[in-house]
Amino acid sequence: MILSFEGKTPHIDETAFIAGNATIVGDVVVGAHSSIWPGAVLRGDFSSITIGRYSSIQDNCVIHVEGTFNPADAEFPTVIGDYCTIGHGAMLHGCHIEDRTLVGAMAVVFNNATIGKGSIVGMGSVIPDNKKIAARKVVVGVPGRAVRDVTDEEWKRSKAHALLYAELAEKYRHIL
Repeated sequence: MILSFEGKTPHIDETAFIAGNATIVGDVVVGAHSSIWPGAVLRGDFSSITIGRYSSIQDNCVIHVEGTFNPADAEFPTVIGDYCTIGHGAMLHGCHIEDRTLVGAMAVVFNNATIGKGSIVGMGSVIPDNKKIAARKVVVGVPGRAVRDVTDEEWKRSKAHALLYAELAEKYRHIL
């Protein structure tokens, strides 16, 4: 379901895949070859959501923003870079996810947090407000903390995994 809200309509690249039971509302941009899987909800109501190229938002993710209807209040858009994988059931809220980052299943990233390029946020981890994670770090726990650097093999897999999901989306395009 793709819905306009307060005069803002989602912009979805023609090469992107959107599952029929995903919900995309308001000020949302989905980049080329990205995929939004079943049950995902993206609500760009108080601010914007931008998803780069070749990124996958997997089943049952919730992506939202921070803000109010008062323009004087702080506002935090959600920005997801290129070649990112947002795992099943993850929740992103008013945060920045830089290129080639993996956010594991059921992880949560809150307002004004930034996950650096090529990082991995472990399954079920919680990244609190305003937390900045450097590039190529593995982050786990509640609250999330960096425990090691991303290996060269993990770095290579990040892009390969994103491309795999773009290929998978093409196979699903006509059945979901």
